[in-house]
Amino acid sequence: MEPTLDKCPGFNLYIGGFIGLRRKQALQNCNITHIVSVLDWQFKDDVPLIRGYQHLHIPVDDVEDENLLEWFPRSNRFIQEGLNYRSKDNSHQVQGVDHADEKGSGVYIHCAMGKSRSATVLLAYLLWASRQRHDNQDVASSSEVVSLPPKPLTVIKALEILRQGRPIAEPNEGFMDQLHMFEKMGCPTTEQELKSHKIYRRWMNKRRVEESLRTMQAPEMENIIFEDEPSDEEKEQTPDLNSSGSEHMQEVVKGVLAPDGTDQGKALRHPSMQTSPQVSIKCRKCRHVLATTPFLLEHLPPPHRDPNDSNFGQTHASDGTPLPPSECAHIFLHPLSWMKEVLSEGKMEGRLTCPNKKCNTNIGKFSWTGLRCSCGGWVTPGFAVLRTKIDEIVTKRSQASNAISRQDGGALHTGDDGTSLSAGMAALRLPPGMKRQGNL
Repeated sequence: MEPTLDKCPGFNLYIGGFIGLRRKQALQNCNITHIVSVLDWQFKDDVPLIRGYQHLHIPVDDVEDENLLEWFPRSNRFIQEGLNYRSKDNSHQVQGVDHADEKGSGVYIHCAMGKSRSATVLLAYLLWASRQRHDNQDVASSSEVVSLPPKPLTVIKALEILRQGRPIAEPNEGFMDQLHMFEKMGCPTTEQELKSHKIYRRWMNKRRVEESLRTMQAPEMENIIFEDEPSDEEKEQTPDLNSSGSEHMQEVVKGVLAPDGTDQGKALRHPSMQTSPQVSIKCRKCRHVLATTPFLLEHLPPPHRDPNDSNFGQTHASDGTPLPPSECAHIFLHPLSWMKEVLSEGKMEGRLTCPNKKCNTNIGKFSWTGLRCSCGGWVTPGFAVLRTKIDEIVTKRSQASNAISRQDGGALHTGDDGTSLSAGMAALRLPPGMKRQGNL
């Protein structure tokens, strides 16, 4: 049996480890003309292992925070050239090996073990190529190529295809996140398209912020994303503080993990944070609008304070220790433009004051290292306003939100006597212990 390499079904794409470079007969049998090396290894000039081959070197380590995404446009372009490569001379030799034109050229993608980095680069190509088929049916032009699904591939589907030829293929978690981002961006073809995309810019800014926090330094202002300040291409889509839409929030990359492991990007909330899209947060003293629902940041209590837990709502633990109140004392926000003045001071933590200069009331606090809510949940970084300093106003109502309020207990959608607010009626926050008595 002739030696060969693991092949991805549908293309003349081969995947393996570094040892594959030494398998000359296998490279010949697979008609390899192009090699992609995805590892941080010093390839000296004219090294025998790659002599005569077209070679792309991507110097990255197999760690979750490595930026492999930025290489996708270049690696896709190189792989595409390799698959369409044809020697003008049928006797053209690579490393002393003849390549028959009629067989079609092949590309060998490798890392150290052929499991994570090389699989990620190959999957990125499958995602991109499946989106070009609608415009160019000759993306892969080998007689051995099988038909791929007519619809663009998803990351999971592409991985299933790859594992048919390479069962151990398994990108690490960070690379999987980058593949999902690449898919969500529509698989940009050029580096410029990739780096100018809002999802990529948000992700890079988030990485720079995390890097600053690891050194216990406040991030630079240019790296902070203020959610109410859309980029030029977002201005027609992204709501401002007075908007009730939340579509752009779906584009935000997963948030920083809280100390208890809670992912701030998940759309799960403590019951007291279950708001409808029409809630506005206003300063209680001057009525200045601070935020609307698209800019509120979800958070979760720790497991022992889970609303689904049978003990949730009790005032004391089994050992007699008082438990925090069910309603969170703070509402957490994304960084907003009215916070610029205090954040520009470069402090790791500080106070948030009302942006109305005539008011300037202390309404909350921030900490880049994280804040703990009264429910026990952590938010990192944390930008929080006190409920005692603000009012939560329902500015619009709909039948859908009425239905939600009946299902979620009406934490922000019902009156203090438990009755549901009518459509279009603003929610009035009453002093503690005071009940609604008829019309006010």
